[in-house]
Amino acid sequence: MSGKGRLKLLIASNNEGKCREIMAALAGLGVEFVMLRDLPSLPSACEEGASYEENALEKAQHYHALTGLAALADDSGLEVEHLDGGPGVRSARFAGPTSSYAKKNEALLALLKDAPRDKRRARFVCVVVYVDAGGNSYLYRDECKGVIAQSIRGSYGFGYDPLFIPEGLDRTFGELGETIKSQISHRAKALQKARNFFLHHEVENDRHEGTIHPVCKIVRTDPSAPSVDIIAAAAESILAGELIAYPTETLYGLGANALDAASAARLVDAKRRPVGKPISVIVDSVERARSLTRKLNGVSEQLIDAFWPGPLTIVVEAAGSVPTMLTGSTGKIGVRMPGCLLARAICKRADVPLTATSANIAGRPPATTAGEIVAAFGNSLSLVLDCGKLSAEAGSTVVDVTSGAVTVIRQGAIAEERIRTVVGENALEN
Repeated sequence: MSGKGRLKLLIASNNEGKCREIMAALAGLGVEFVMLRDLPSLPSACEEGASYEENALEKAQHYHALTGLAALADDSGLEVEHLDGGPGVRSARFAGPTSSYAKKNEALLALLKDAPRDKRRARFVCVVVYVDAGGNSYLYRDECKGVIAQSIRGSYGFGYDPLFIPEGLDRTFGELGETIKSQISHRAKALQKARNFFLHHEVENDRHEGTIHPVCKIVRTDPSAPSVDIIAAAAESILAGELIAYPTETLYGLGANALDAASAARLVDAKRRPVGKPISVIVDSVERARSLTRKLNGVSEQLIDAFWPGPLTIVVEAAGSVPTMLTGSTGKIGVRMPGCLLARAICKRADVPLTATSANIAGRPPATTAGEIVAAFGNSLSLVLDCGKLSAEAGSTVVDVTSGAVTVIRQGAIAEERIRTVVGENALEN
């Protein structure tokens, strides 16, 4: 980090064991550590998220906002197969929020009393979030697999260390000591990714290889007044074949280059979406919409005039240049020009239409916060544009106009009655 000045980094944790591991992992980088215990007047962060990602992001952003300092936070947990992944994100509150880890370990052993070894399989998971002085967030996730011992063994470490035997070894973290743990633990591996970032100022990776990125960047922005730099970064990711999450006026969308079949395939894989299901797109202009269809008929022109930019997706006949993956082999493509300025600006800067599917795993509720997005996708995304919690209860309304009339495919933010007033009673099919 030479030449950039000494980084003042707030470790957003009151857990002395975690603080020691973080400082050891980042030793030698010229970092000046600031501890929460030295800032006792700061209000505590809320840790009520449903995932490690949400909690770590909340803590790091909370303390950065209060102090203006770069901040690093982690959230971690133990997931046991016999307990269906529990205690998981509630590991620190297991057996009561004020109970000691000795009590937590005893309670865990009691629940596993009759569990055979193959049901005692477990893993430690750690998510580290670094927020730089400018407010940009970076996420690092890793894990360590193993089994739960039959009894408490060893006095090294903290938390569940005396119960966890790492895969391939016969001693618990409590017996192995800090030297070995600092090389193989979940937190050590996640922090190594953060260390690489600090060393090189950016993670060096092949942007075109695979779907997993060593780091997911989360950038807070105002969707109605985005900076040129943020728009450019998002467009660069899109053109590099990466996936991003971006806001619309309804929900967060998962964005890829809609004209690149490989990018669309990455999106389908990340969402665990059924192959062959059509994927809608967003455009920044009517001219770009025209380039995706054989022809905009009279009904579609009426709807565009009335509702674009806005939350209306219009299904039209696809042009021959549209990848089959987007049409689902139907010969049709859903197109929308969103009301969100940021979404349109990214599309315009990249000079390609963007995929417009909601930013959630298929079959799960749409994500309304950046924390929910990174919990679902982690480092499958290269960039998340965090615009706060989106309050919309519905996505865009979807209508098919390929027959010359309007068929409502999905009710959404625009009511059918409003469409009826534009196209007339006879042009609306049920």
